[in-house]
Amino acid sequence: MNPFPDYPRSPGKSHSPDAKRGPHFPLARLFTVLGPAVFATALAGALAGREPMHTWFYSFAWWSYILFIDGCVYRRRKESLLLSHPDRFLFFSVFSVGLWFLFEALNLRLGNWTYVGLPSDLPVRWAGYVLGFATVAPAIMETADLLDTATLLNDAHAKPLGNIPLSLPSAIAGAVMLALALYWPSHFFPLVWASFIFLVDPLNERLGVPSILTDWREGSVRRLRVLLLAGLLCGILWEAWNMPAGARWVYHLPGLDRLKIFEMPLPGYLGFPLFAVDVFVLSSLAIAVWDRSSNFLKAVLLAGWVGFAYFMCGRVDLFTAGIPPR
Repeated sequence: MNPFPDYPRSPGKSHSPDAKRGPHFPLARLFTVLGPAVFATALAGALAGREPMHTWFYSFAWWSYILFIDGCVYRRRKESLLLSHPDRFLFFSVFSVGLWFLFEALNLRLGNWTYVGLPSDLPVRWAGYVLGFATVAPAIMETADLLDTATLLNDAHAKPLGNIPLSLPSAIAGAVMLALALYWPSHFFPLVWASFIFLVDPLNERLGVPSILTDWREGSVRRLRVLLLAGLLCGILWEAWNMPAGARWVYHLPGLDRLKIFEMPLPGYLGFPLFAVDVFVLSSLAIAVWDRSSNFLKAVLLAGWVGFAYFMCGRVDLFTAGIPPR
C-alpha cells in the first residue's frame, strides 16, 4: 500500500446523488461538521486566552482540520485515509512523531526555531509534543489526498526520464546537501529541506516502493505537483495557526528575518513544498521497512521509536525551549 492508500487515485471522481455513499458516510458527514465546530471553539478560546485552547491551539486546529479533510475526501471518493484505513492512519501518526523529532534533532545544530509559552508541567508538555507532532504527516497526506480529488493537475506530465542512471548522483547530492547544512548552518541551512528527497527517493526506487523518481521515469509528475501544493497550503496554515497559540515557535533564520508573513520570513515558505516531498519519501521508506519486518523486528523498531522520542523530548526542552532539566 502506498503512503496514500491507492495513491494517486483517479482525480475528480464524482458520484451521482443516487450512488452508494459508502459504509462510513455518516461518520464522514460528522467529520465535516465536527471539524469546523472544534476549530471555531478552539480559536475563540485561544483568542480569549482560555485554557486549554490558548496553549494547545495548534493541536486543536490540526486535529480538527484532519477530521474535516478526511470527511471531505471520503464524501468525494467513498474512501479516505482515516475512515477506510484507520490502522494505516495510526501508523502515520506514530511515524510522524519520529519524523518531526528527526528534524528537531537537526535543529539542535541549525538553531532555526525555538519554542515559547510551553507548560511548566513536564508530562503535560511532553504529551503536547507527541500530540502536536503526530499531526504533521497526516496533515500533509490528507491535504494531498483532497487535492488529488481535483482535476486541476490532471495534465501534470513531463518528458520521461527513461533509464537515465540518476540514483547514485541523486544520493551523493543529498548527502552533500545535508553535510553542508550541518557543517555550515548559517549559510546552507535551507538545504536540509531538499536533502532527504535526493537521499531517500533513489532507495525507494530500488526497493520498488512509491517514488518520485519512478514516476518521473514514466513521464508523470502529478504526484510531485500535488505534494508541492499540499506542502505550501499546509505551510501557510502552520504559520497562521501558530500566531494565536500560547505554545508557539519563533524562527531564527540568518539573512532571512525580513519581510515576514506571520512568523515565517517570506523566502522560508519555499521550504514547505519540499518538506511535503520529504514526508512522502520518508513515509514510503518507513512503510516498506515496517511491512517487510518480522514481529520481532517491529517490536525493536517500536522500542527504538519510544527511546528516540523520550531522548528528543529532553533535548527539545533543553535546547529548543530553553527549559532546564529538573
